[in-house]
Amino acid sequence: MVDIKGSYPSPCLDEGRAQLQLQKQMLSQLINHKDTMITHLGVAQERLKDKKVLLVLDDVDQLAQLDALAGENRWFGPGSRIIITTEDQRILNAHGINHIYKVDYPNDEEALQMFCMHAFGQKFPCDGFEELAREVIELSGKLPLGLRFMGSYFRGMSKDEWTKALPKLRNRLNGEIEAF
Repeated sequence: MVDIKGSYPSPCLDEGRAQLQLQKQMLSQLINHKDTMITHLGVAQERLKDKKVLLVLDDVDQLAQLDALAGENRWFGPGSRIIITTEDQRILNAHGINHIYKVDYPNDEEALQMFCMHAFGQKFPCDGFEELAREVIELSGKLPLGLRFMGSYFRGMSKDEWTKALPKLRNRLNGEIEAF
């Protein structure tokens, strides 16, 4: 899995060098070899064209990243799969990708259950905690990782501790759970 958000282009690298750097990172992870030498842009394709790979490109935020790492299907062997996560569907469309699976945020009840499993060890809040739990869920933006993190944070705290922690949390997050 390659997390590439913001990794291209680097202000100090020209476009070709930035592509080489991305391909080196990807190839090193796919073949599990840290000191992979890539002297030109075709090396990654040459080494992977006969290999069946599962490539996960996480948090793609520029078309150039996709072009550098998964330019064409023929770069990889038969049966290979490429999974791309992005917040910008236009990148996928511009690359000609038409098999898109959109993942929605959990609904209110699913978010409550996810949070409660980590905060209380059960699918529902303890007595007197429902309103507090719902406030935490809103602060988390219903992001599954945020729900898990917040649930673990509040686990074992008394209602009084929750009440004291929430304003501090509200001020620190300021609507940006992604910062954590």
